[in-house]
Amino acid sequence: MAEIDKSVAAAVGHRLRGGHLVEQAGEIRTLALGELDRFKQEQLLGDADVTKLDDAVAVVIKGLHDRTVASSEAHLQTAGQVTALHDLKADRKRLTECVVRAFRHSPELVHFRQGTYQGATIANFCTDMNRKLAFAKEHQSELSVVGAGPTFVTQVETKLRTLESDSGAQEAAIASLPDNTRAFCEAKGRLYFIIKDLISAARALHAKEPEAAAKYNLKVLYRRGSGKGKGEVVPVVPAPEPAPAK
Repeated sequence: MAEIDKSVAAAVGHRLRGGHLVEQAGEIRTLALGELDRFKQEQLLGDADVTKLDDAVAVVIKGLHDRTVASSEAHLQTAGQVTALHDLKADRKRLTECVVRAFRHSPELVHFRQGTYQGATIANFCTDMNRKLAFAKEHQSELSVVGAGPTFVTQVETKLRTLESDSGAQEAAIASLPDNTRAFCEAKGRLYFIIKDLISAARALHAKEPEAAAKYNLKVLYRRGSGKGKGEVVPVVPAPEPAPAK
C-alpha cells in the first residue's frame, strides 16, 4: 500500500470511531487469515500485511485508553457532518441515474462521468459534486423530465454548501489539535486505509466470486445507532493469533 499523507489520514481518521475501527479490523483479519495461503499464492497479501494491520490496531487501542485524547476527540465528533455526507452521496446516486436516463447514448453522459471521485476526503467529494451540479444546471430541461429538476438541484446545492462550511471549520479545528490528539486521528486514518487495502486485495482475489468478495466490507465501521454524545467503549481485544506458517 502506498504511504498515506499524514494530513489526509488525520482528516479521515477524526471522523471515525476508534472502537468501531478496531472491531472492523478484527473481522477483516479473521477473514483474511482464513484464506491467507490463497492470498499468498496469488501474491495479493502476505504475513507482513497482517503484521501491519496488527501494529496499526495496537496504536489505535493505545489511543483509546488515553482519556485526554478520547475527550478531545469527542469534542471534534460531528455526527451531523457524517449524516450530511451520507445524504449527499444518496443524492449523487439519484442525479447519476437521472443523467443516465436522459443521456444514455449521448456524449453528455461521458462528460458527466469524467472525474467522478470515489475516495475518502470531503474536499474532493465536494469538488466532484459541484461539477455534477453545474452539469445539472446546464441541462435543466432534459433532467427535469426524469426527476432531477431545479427544485432537487437547489436542495442538493444547499446541503452541499452546508457541508463545505462545516468541513472548512473542521479542517481548521484539526490544524489546531494538540499533538497527541492529532497523532490519534492519524493512527485511525492509517488503520482505515490498511483495512481498505485488505478489502481491495480480497476483492481482487474473489473477482469471480462476488459473494465471497462481499464478506469483506465496512459494515461494522458504518453501522448506525452508536448514540450521539455517548462515550466510546474501549474494546478488549485478545492477543492476535499468529499468521499461518508458510
